[in-house]
Amino acid sequence: MSATIGVVIPHYNDEKRLRWVLNALASQSFPADRMHVVVADDGSAPTPVPPRLPYRCDVVGQEDRGFRAAAARNLGAATVEGDLLVFLDGDTVPAPGYLAALARVHEQAPTYLLGVGRREHADFAGCTGEQVAQWVRDGPPAERRLPSPGWLRDGYARTHDLRDAGEEDFRLVISAVLAVDRALFERAGGFDATITGYGGEDWDLAWRCWLLGARLRHVPDAVAWHDGPDAGARAGARSAARAAKDAESLVLAERITLPSVRGRGLLWARPDIAVRLHGRHTEAELFLTASSLLRDSDAGIWLVDHAGVPEALTADPRVHAGPLPPAVGDRARVLVDLWTPLLLQGTLTAACAAGEAHVPGVLRIRSTRALALGAPDPAPVPRPSWAGAVPDDGLEQVLGRMDRR
Repeated sequence: MSATIGVVIPHYNDEKRLRWVLNALASQSFPADRMHVVVADDGSAPTPVPPRLPYRCDVVGQEDRGFRAAAARNLGAATVEGDLLVFLDGDTVPAPGYLAALARVHEQAPTYLLGVGRREHADFAGCTGEQVAQWVRDGPPAERRLPSPGWLRDGYARTHDLRDAGEEDFRLVISAVLAVDRALFERAGGFDATITGYGGEDWDLAWRCWLLGARLRHVPDAVAWHDGPDAGARAGARSAARAAKDAESLVLAERITLPSVRGRGLLWARPDIAVRLHGRHTEAELFLTASSLLRDSDAGIWLVDHAGVPEALTADPRVHAGPLPPAVGDRARVLVDLWTPLLLQGTLTAACAAGEAHVPGVLRIRSTRALALGAPDPAPVPRPSWAGAVPDDGLEQVLGRMDRR
């Protein structure tokens, strides 16, 4: 086994469970001399002090400014050494084969791996450290086992352990039992540290990794036991859980461009479809092209060869001058290049949903993920009927015809 593993454990004021996790890591079948563990403390008082361990273990910390798990994980990832980064929550205790199972999958697909272990649930209330260690090794008694979320179990079965994952399956990646190739993590920019509070940062990272061409894997042999039920099953917290989930959904709507996440009809700083219009064109041509492309579509237009936005379009925040910013292009699902103004028959959303396309000198429609994976351009085709040229008629006549469609 040649991989090295860096384990990051976010922590806040829970030394008892942290000891369980650290001791369980000491019992791993994975070689201790190929492990580095970093406890990323989110402002505990006092700062935790690890016990004597057979592997290298360090503690890094940040100021207590509320729940900042994403920032804590980034702090840990910047400190820990290892080819494979493993994020393990401080209340989730790994079985002895946990790291070895993740390392095997990493060796099979070392490039751009985004893996997730199998999180099980148990009630460890009142248990000694020795009992927890035994139950994690042998399995808890039946009366101590708690149900795992059915939607996760069903999702892994449907996707054949994420081998057949699609763009909606970022939801099956959870940070409590997450493993990610370091190169992929760094290319994605890590967790979004501006996300605070409970939840959302793992789905945001998974979405960005998916667009970057990540190979998703669920590793059922990498078992870790969470102390207590899943958040959605905690008694007496239904309204609080609903409020927290709604807050998470609003955070993700700004960042994940899928209609299933953000709905339809609103304007967003990060569009689903990013359009680069090359060349210099008249104000009337740009006006008609923008009117056509932006109609009923979650899109933004970048006039890459123009120094400014034409006056007639300055009020629309979806039209920009200059190059497409990487922070926008990296989150869009679709990248469209245009080399000539055009009028669409139908919407840009429908044109992109029909699949990738390449009309030389006119347009190219590419999936961001396909581009990241290095897939070649689609075969050139003649100009389709839905990508009409801007006619020589005056604006009044053209707009009148567009209004009658």
